[in-house]
Amino acid sequence: DMPQDKLTRIVDDMESDDATDLIAELPQEQAQHILGHIDKEDSEEVRELLKYDKETAGGIMQLELVAVGQGSTVQDAIEHIRSSAGEVEDLHHVFIVDDGEKLVGILPLRKLILASPASTVGSIMDPATIRVTPDVDQEKVADIFRKYDIVSLPVVEHDGTLLGRIMVDDVVDVIEKENSEDIMMMAGIPEEDLVYGSHILAISRVRLPWLITNLFGGLLTGYLMWLFRVALHEVLALVTFIPVITAMGGNIGIQSSSIMIRGFAIGRVDFTNLKRFLYKEIRIGLLMGVACGLVAGCAATLWHKDPVLGPIVALAMIIAITTAACMGTLVPAFFKKLKIDPAIAAGPFVTTANDIVGIIIYLGIATLFLKFLAQGG
Repeated sequence: DMPQDKLTRIVDDMESDDATDLIAELPQEQAQHILGHIDKEDSEEVRELLKYDKETAGGIMQLELVAVGQGSTVQDAIEHIRSSAGEVEDLHHVFIVDDGEKLVGILPLRKLILASPASTVGSIMDPATIRVTPDVDQEKVADIFRKYDIVSLPVVEHDGTLLGRIMVDDVVDVIEKENSEDIMMMAGIPEEDLVYGSHILAISRVRLPWLITNLFGGLLTGYLMWLFRVALHEVLALVTFIPVITAMGGNIGIQSSSIMIRGFAIGRVDFTNLKRFLYKEIRIGLLMGVACGLVAGCAATLWHKDPVLGPIVALAMIIAITTAACMGTLVPAFFKKLKIDPAIAAGPFVTTANDIVGIIIYLGIATLFLKFLAQGG
């Protein structure tokens, strides 16, 4: 609804990456009109950035930067910064290039200002070891910013030619988007735009598959309870602890799977150290299982006045929680191995699976000790 001339002026004043994002959202005809009426150099920059996938380093980089030759003096570099002040808003580093425009170093602004004016920038620069090519996924870019705690990152061609830079504010947007996607996927909803849209059928189509998965899981849980109907009929007190067993197993499973999914996302977990994480989660699950099992077992004994029911509840909870921790760790790894986003396994799949396993463990143990339960209560 904004007047065309006003929108054109806004785009003309934007940095290249922001202008590209805006142009990409406009209808083709309107986008071409604006590109034809803004500054020619700005238009060429936007057209160049539009060639890159929006979810890659090239798609989020900006072309505004300060680059000087490695033979330039500090005084020359400072003068170049002054002349570029109108175009480059956020300036933290000066990029150092050779005669072929290939990146050879980075010079922090503070280091530049404190150096002798007669020194060459090549003699005081830092090596440009942290860099990316334009085809690197934006999530990998975000990982680099997190790992090295940097505010800008150079983007180069595969031969080292400097193309542009990525600023930390653009990466914050990426991290927010990726986190939002992960949360949606954990709930079994892979398309965020549909969730907040107005197309009821489309939203239902996205959310229904996971509800159906839960439905079949619930039906299977009901069938398992029917299989153990003899034990449940003989000792009705067993029924009162089914929700506790399944809830605790589901909770620890979600905790473990969330830790694994996040670990895969930020690079803390991979298949080289998976065994170590699995061993750790099993030990944690066992420790929490013992703690929760003792509390639940004491409660069962005091509540139903049955000296056998308490140990059964305690043992079932220990095994169920330990198993849930193991499953919560392995299921995301399994999806990752299949090159499927592990976030889709965190919510409904793990919870339903742990419900089924928890009931089998609990009622299986109860069936083994059924004659003692009958005698005790």
